[in-house]
Amino acid sequence: MNTLNVTNNTITLDNKVYQVRNITSVGKYRIKPTYFFKLSFIFVGVILSLVGIEWVKSNPDVKWLTFSVIFLTALGIIERFTKAKRYGITIETSAGSTKLLTSKNEGLIDEIINTIAKIMNNQDKSANYTFNVSDGDIINQNGSFENGVRVG
Repeated sequence: MNTLNVTNNTITLDNKVYQVRNITSVGKYRIKPTYFFKLSFIFVGVILSLVGIEWVKSNPDVKWLTFSVIFLTALGIIERFTKAKRYGITIETSAGSTKLLTSKNEGLIDEIINTIAKIMNNQDKSANYTFNVSDGDIINQNGSFENGVRVG
């Protein structure tokens, strides 16, 4: 577990520190998953499955081929429904943008963004928030930020 600390002045994640005053916008983006079975393969598989079912009626020797196509097509469809969606936070400054972290937990991303926005809008009030972020959620951080110094 890593911690993301958000205060009036800084956002800290691991050994990276971002100044809140330099942030111009914070946003959420959806990360498109990569699928093993492409959508075109699934469409072709459905058509071949339907053709194969008709073909099995007249020629029972092709059952194994038809059921193989049906099985692979079903795996592709199941992959589309079960692959986890991931969301990320991006921070933009006048110097550029950086991707802070990604997570499967959309609620956590929304909560972090709302907290950063609340702090940006209320700079005169003292604030200190801590979020527990799992190791699998943090992505490689590079780009420009850190007080205007290019880091990546």
